[in-house]
Amino acid sequence: MNYLVIPCFNEAERLQESEVLKCVNGLDGVVVLVNDGSTDGTLALLQKISAIHIERIKILNLERNVGKGEAVRAGFIFAIAQGATEIGFCDADFSVDYRDLSRIFAKLNENKSVYGVIGSRVEVAGSVIERANLKYFTGRAFATLVRLVLKQKIYDTQCGAKAFRVTPIVEKVFSTPFHSRWAFDVEIIGRINKLTNGENSTVIELPLMRWIEQPGSKLTFLSRIRTVFELIKIRKSLNKWRTRQESNLQPFDP
Repeated sequence: MNYLVIPCFNEAERLQESEVLKCVNGLDGVVVLVNDGSTDGTLALLQKISAIHIERIKILNLERNVGKGEAVRAGFIFAIAQGATEIGFCDADFSVDYRDLSRIFAKLNENKSVYGVIGSRVEVAGSVIERANLKYFTGRAFATLVRLVLKQKIYDTQCGAKAFRVTPIVEKVFSTPFHSRWAFDVEIIGRINKLTNGENSTVIELPLMRWIEQPGSKLTFLSRIRTVFELIKIRKSLNKWRTRQESNLQPFDP
């Protein structure tokens, strides 16, 4: 069963009911709306949306704000407990189209040996990728730094559209807190790499057909600077994390 986790922090004015329902119908799965300690009317909005399709729209309410990374991790733990076999996540602004989310899940289902498929905002023939120039160039610089941390060629680690197969390794990846609120994507991929000894193609990228950047991002300029320095902490933590986790790890047999 596919589960889609959507972290929500003060999204009362931005989250669109219609987009959530498109995901429910288009993905033929369950949507988990994680209220990350919002201080506006987000929880009431999520409850209203969930009431439309109570069996396939679940709410996970976090009493205090823990940040995007931990909200996503909480959503994954909830989905795993519910029996999910594939779990994805996207941002509440729905810059990504639900049809691309469906493509990501389909790609994961086709490639039984991979642990995850991540969306990539690279322009290809026929795609529509709209991003502010400043964010594009800072994103490319960040991607270069990420390559140094992961030692793996990934074009776009920060795209808010990813899906992972539930395996013992993936369960381990989400079992302990992340170091970064915003660069947790790097930790996810880095942890998978560590537990698979850096095998090629454990996580693959899929170019998106549509990405329309939406206003109202919670990631401030100061947060972007802080995230760069968090990469150093992430790099140092990965080896220690692997040692702690691999002692009782069960192999994944696709």
